[in-house]
Amino acid sequence: MASPLLSHIKELVKGLEPPPEEDVAMKEIARSDSQSVHVVFMPAGRKVRAHYHRERDEFYVILQGRAKLRIGNDIYEVGEGFVAFIPRGTIHGIESVGADPLIVVFVSSPPYDPRKDRRYIE
Repeated sequence: MASPLLSHIKELVKGLEPPPEEDVAMKEIARSDSQSVHVVFMPAGRKVRAHYHRERDEFYVILQGRAKLRIGNDIYEVGEGFVAFIPRGTIHGIESVGADPLIVVFVSSPPYDPRKDRRYIE
């Protein structure tokens, strides 16, 4: 059974930094049988390469920063307040392009497991 959560985003990202070999730091903040919720911290200039998932849908909420978001063959410049739904099978990637770090909350359904269901294309 999932546990309830009530927190401020500043508390959730406190101390969140990507390891030297990674472009992104991610923290799971909630999980149930059907979905998981994560907060992502990405310093300026870092990116997640284009990839897709065969079994998962994702939903992003941009809380801080600016990003180039690839969805399919389109590139969007997005910032605070933007949301994106990425259905399974859709190629996508994200790059932090602003002066401030990028902070994103993303929901994965079914729950996130990158080793099981992430196929890079670049």
